Amino acid sequence: MARSEFPDDLLHTQIRVIQTYAALARQPERGSTGLRRTLIHELRLLYAHPYWADATHSYADLVELRRLARARAWVEAA
Repeated sequence: MARSEFPDDLLHTQIRVIQTYAALARQPERGSTGLRRTLIHELRLLYAHPYWADATHSYADLVELRRLARARAWVEAA
């Protein structure tokens, strides 16, 4: 079963990942190096977060985190 409680910093990192992916989708191929580096940095922060060190987490938790982050990113963009 997926958890619904995630640390704020983990949720905000996932939101930044989503926003960076969106910016890359809007960016022409040239000049996207900075965004790609930002994405790599944010993904490292996301997957190296201490939350994932807990053996009870599952793939469903990651899916739930993404769902919550998309919903929050949508609200913040509005």
